[in-house]
Amino acid sequence: MKGTLGQLARSGLIVDDEMVAAILAGNPPPLEEIVLAIVISSMDAEAVVRGDVNSTWNEKRLARQCLASTFLSAIACMKEKEMV
Repeated sequence: MKGTLGQLARSGLIVDDEMVAAILAGNPPPLEEIVLAIVISSMDAEAVVRGDVNSTWNEKRLARQCLASTFLSAIACMKEKEMV
């Protein structure tokens, strides 16, 4: 899990510098905060693609699908945590 979180912190998906620093220091925040940060980043990315006049319809569809996948993954992740 540490390796995965380290890769996530370096990926640019989390824009909160304090959260990234905490993850890289080995003190990750609760999973809920990490998931929320990823969902927000996905929403931002989808909004940028949707609002770009140079984006093709396929790019807009792909961005929307990625956002949907992010939400479904977040739901599954939080549901799994509830079961533990």
